[in-house]
Amino acid sequence: MSEIILRNRKPKRKIGKWIAIILGIVIVLIVAVFLYVKYAEKPVSEAETEALDRISGQVDLQSTDKFYLYNGPQEVYYVLTGKNSKNKNIIVWVPKKKSGKVYVKFASDGITEQQARDKVEKAKNPKKILHANLGMEKGTPIWEVAYIDKNDNLNYFDIDFETGEWYREIENL
Repeated sequence: MSEIILRNRKPKRKIGKWIAIILGIVIVLIVAVFLYVKYAEKPVSEAETEALDRISGQVDLQSTDKFYLYNGPQEVYYVLTGKNSKNKNIIVWVPKKKSGKVYVKFASDGITEQQARDKVEKAKNPKKILHANLGMEKGTPIWEVAYIDKNDNLNYFDIDFETGEWYREIENL
């Protein structure tokens, strides 16, 4: 009779072993996902650091709120939003090329991200807006709004930051 009891206990140890193995695999997967996300964000983080280093001592940016990485058809810009020493909201456009001109504007000089999104919603009635990024094209600050249309095509609608008017559209990608 005692032999039967011992046999019943052995499978319980195997179940405990399987739980430990599964738990170990889950922990390894969580760590792997964390490291993957951290590694994927590294280029953006480095670009933000580069932009801050480039404007240090030149632009009165005391704190940053957002960072945008704009990959335009002609140039790449790093865009920072934040506050200056007078607590005014400013936007700084920093070209990736070190020889390019840095632009600084008050946020109140143009339309907001929400206004840009609303303009695209009204004009294009998209299935989904993917993002709105600040950028610069040929010296004109823009909002680049990426969206998916009803036919599941990727589209870009660029809006002049200062006037709120249409700047350029790239459709059906």
